[in-house]
Amino acid sequence: MIELLPATAVMLYLGISLTTLLSLWIFHHYQSRTRKVILQAEKLLVCEYCHCAYLADIAKKVTRCPDCSSYNKNNPYKKPLS
Repeated sequence: MIELLPATAVMLYLGISLTTLLSLWIFHHYQSRTRKVILQAEKLLVCEYCHCAYLADIAKKVTRCPDCSSYNKNNPYKKPLS
């Protein structure tokens, strides 16, 4: 039979308990990170005239550039700038 001192038994109990709690917390943390849904109200657009990048509301079809004040169409089929 294995002899076990009371202090060693308490240390083993605490070590196993803390290891279990830490592993459960890490598992929950990484699972919750992958399940987050982020909805964006704005998207990044580039002005057709001055090539300034700015944020605009997704719902607007025509936006105004903050630098040159020209109107830009929010065309999803437009080829991206190279």
